[in-house]
Amino acid sequence: MHKPQRQSNTEMQQRMVSVLIADDHKLISEALKIILVEEGDFSVETSVSLQSTLDVLRAHPKSFDVVMLDISMPGMEGLRSVKQVVDATHEGSVVIFSGTADDDFVWQAIEIGAKGFISKGQPFRSFAATLRLIADGNEFVPLSLSRSVKNATKGTDGPDEQDRRILKLVAEGKTNKEIAFELNSSEVAIKMKMRSICTKLDAKNRAHAAILAQRHGLITIET
Repeated sequence: MHKPQRQSNTEMQQRMVSVLIADDHKLISEALKIILVEEGDFSVETSVSLQSTLDVLRAHPKSFDVVMLDISMPGMEGLRSVKQVVDATHEGSVVIFSGTADDDFVWQAIEIGAKGFISKGQPFRSFAATLRLIADGNEFVPLSLSRSVKNATKGTDGPDEQDRRILKLVAEGKTNKEIAFELNSSEVAIKMKMRSICTKLDAKNRAHAAILAQRHGLITIET
């Protein structure tokens, strides 16, 4: 009769979360590294430029669950650089890590594969829970980026059924001309309708409006 095997200490521990902090502000990255390592379930590496970040990711493919990407460190060139890091991270998650970030930039970054935004102003002790959430495949968007949408959808001036049909088609990649054909309307009418929708959602453009609509349950896209 075999005795049941006892779990090892390693097996009983919470799974490790590997993080790459890509930030040229060493005081911030080193302080955050210390706090995360003290949690016991984080392994942390750092990089200080776009090139060094890409070098680390290419040398150790699939090694990081989360990459915290400072959008103002040396070598960064907006969304183009974000996309480079997203592609190099493979199965991991890239999250924008910045003191300030334009709402539109964050939403566009999410559209090309980023998993959200973490403010450097967030209490450092709360980072561990946020990073675990992202490492599990979730997106993290601060309330400040979504409050305007929630407020708009609560009132009578929120998107109506026709708006939602248009948003769903936009999310599916349809052009205004294609949407007009499908809804038996004119391209000019659809353009005017999109302007109204963007105003209701406080969206920067049609792509931003579609992202916000999906995120807040206004539309559902089948995959």
